Amino acid sequence: MNYLALIGDICGSRGVADRGELQHALHSVLEELNGAHAKALASPITVTLGDEFQALLTSAKPIWEMVAVIQASLYPVRVRFGFGVGTIATDINPEAALGMDGPAFHHARDAMTVLKEEGGLFFIEGVSGTKLANHSLRLISELQSQWQHNRFKVYRFYLEGRPVQQIVESLSISKTAVYKNINDGLLGTFHGIQSAISEQLEEQLR
Repeated sequence: MNYLALIGDICGSRGVADRGELQHALHSVLEELNGAHAKALASPITVTLGDEFQALLTSAKPIWEMVAVIQASLYPVRVRFGFGVGTIATDINPEAALGMDGPAFHHARDAMTVLKEEGGLFFIEGVSGTKLANHSLRLISELQSQWQHNRFKVYRFYLEGRPVQQIVESLSISKTAVYKNINDGLLGTFHGIQSAISEQLEEQLR
């Protein structure tokens, strides 16, 4: 059986003024995601090396929603995400994403190496035919570098399928501001690209 391994890494964490606050925010958002997406997680999102975290998933469907929640919660800090598809050679640890090994994690680690060497926030390894997907994700990374905090928060709620009025109430901004973020930020296009990538990954996990 193939799994989807996720490795996340906070960019430039050593330069963050209050690392204690950042760590608290990271642990809080990961706990939230582990509860919300438990069904898709073979092994929960677990902090491993201080500013790194990893998880093992049986489904690719929730990954962009999870990413958006992390991005909105940790802004203005940026986070890299390496994804790897493959098998797991060891027993699955359902309590924490620790003590496991296999091609899925090897590919995720390779993806993280590419990000650190070439830039960008997202990269996929272990699946043939992902060249277009990775170029598209690099473009999304560059465009997101220009986003303000509200756009990340709007995108999070947009991916969750919340209606505009609910986003207005959650963020205490105007309806015009919500639509401006959706339209000027090309959030529908981003969602379409990422959904297509999720579907491609999902086919490899069946």
